[in-house]
Amino acid sequence: MHRGETGERIAVVEATMKEEMADGIEAQLEQILQQLRRKTRGVRGSVIADSNGLTVANDTRSGVSHSVLSAMSTLIAQSAAGVFENMSMPGPDFILMEGPESNVVVMHIPAGGVTLLALLDKSANFGVLKIEMERAGRAIGTALGFAPRKQSRISELFVMTKGGLLIRHYSDTLRTDVDRDILSGMLVAVQQFVQQTLVSKSGSLNELRFGDHRVCFFRSEHTIAAAVARGEDPEALRYQVMDALEDFEDRYAGVLGNWSGDMAAFPGMDDCFEKVLKG
Repeated sequence: MHRGETGERIAVVEATMKEEMADGIEAQLEQILQQLRRKTRGVRGSVIADSNGLTVANDTRSGVSHSVLSAMSTLIAQSAAGVFENMSMPGPDFILMEGPESNVVVMHIPAGGVTLLALLDKSANFGVLKIEMERAGRAIGTALGFAPRKQSRISELFVMTKGGLLIRHYSDTLRTDVDRDILSGMLVAVQQFVQQTLVSKSGSLNELRFGDHRVCFFRSEHTIAAAVARGEDPEALRYQVMDALEDFEDRYAGVLGNWSGDMAAFPGMDDCFEKVLKG
């Protein structure tokens, strides 16, 4: 057998394997969409679209164009992301568009950079649909070869003044108030040390890492929050903590500027951070 013939055969085998792999992924994605329809009453059709608006997989009935739905899915997701970005807010997980006869729901799936669109009857249960679309999204990410990211979860949260005075610590792992005060002071000192060492560089210390833990720092006008967390999605954590920190400063703006150290000045403070801690 000539070397040229061998090369041609190898190329043919590789092309065949790629086609079979693509067919296998497409079949998996179509099964995921079919399962979404079976488990959610009122789903008239669904598509998975890539970032260019092209159909990756579809489960549509006659009379519904999957190419139109795919283009719509990408356009809706990109438009919504742009609107939220202009407001300095994280993009929405779900986008609902209501019509007189039917509804459209779009979900962005970061793993793989695709979107999932479902066309619904007006009678469809949106709560059930949301649960099933989240489940479908995880399955789509797995089928495309992307492991789901572990959501960051807070194990310690310190709320401090910018001078390092501890206002509140949320955790049961440190046993005494002395431990908490020492650690909060150390966290501020580390930030100041880095800032002084890199005095010629603009910016500030935003994160420390040790093992699979990270310490993320969040700054507002009067306060700093330091969150000790595990996971791989710090961006979602950032929005949650900053929202809580800004809520706290809005509530107690008249006190924080000249706080004397009396915790009685912050009644109801825990309400601001409860949603973060339940994360």
